[in-house]
Amino acid sequence: MSELKRDLRDGVLRLTIDREDKRNSLSAEVLRELGAAVRAASTDDETHVVLVSSAGERVFCSGADLAVMGNDATGLEQHEGRGLLRDLVLAMRACSKPVVARVQGLCLAGGFALAGGCDVVLARESAQFGLPEVDRGLWPFMVGALLAKHMSPKHAFDLMVSGERITARQAYEVGFVSRVLPDEGFDEAVDAYVAKLAAAPPVAVRLGKAAWAAVSETPSLPAALEAMQAQLSLITTTKDAVEGITAFFEKREPRWTGR
Repeated sequence: MSELKRDLRDGVLRLTIDREDKRNSLSAEVLRELGAAVRAASTDDETHVVLVSSAGERVFCSGADLAVMGNDATGLEQHEGRGLLRDLVLAMRACSKPVVARVQGLCLAGGFALAGGCDVVLARESAQFGLPEVDRGLWPFMVGALLAKHMSPKHAFDLMVSGERITARQAYEVGFVSRVLPDEGFDEAVDAYVAKLAAAPPVAVRLGKAAWAAVSETPSLPAALEAMQAQLSLITTTKDAVEGITAFFEKREPRWTGR
């Protein structure tokens, strides 16, 4: 039986890690299924937003399934298996649809990377984030690559070298979490947020996400501005852009077609 639950409703694809008894750790199979689901969502016209969540209330994700690191697989096989997390993060970044993390409870180690690979992180107020690898004689190398994009070097290194946990509010203050939502009514707030994204004009979101990813990786301001000028010219040629402007002047709700 799959440990990843899928549910597509009203344009929202909900991907739920169902390993509560194993602290929602990331097995190789779960990573493969998550990656495949995200890649499929990228080209699925029925999917407008992807929501990554997990079962239970106590743990969003505790990271890699450490049992795998001690099995009979060869060193090369284990190395390639860890590449599944890399592949998943890159798939989420490349996905043409917004990918949102719903974080409740503990978000640790590889769970940090799972959330960090998403475009938006919605955290329950009581959630906690941490990188305990150093306490196990390890180091969060791959998570560090993501943190370099999200927070200051000193905040990131402090998290990695101390192994200490921070609150959702602290994670928000250093730029890792997008929004901190109250414990009471958390699911309702998440549902309202993803519903709003699902109702957004698909073509604008698709082009906008791709452009944001490109400009985020472009160190030169002149080059970034030139690239964004081209994207602005492109989006004004779409039917959705024409519809949005027309609807504004006609004082009605726009009817998006994704074209």
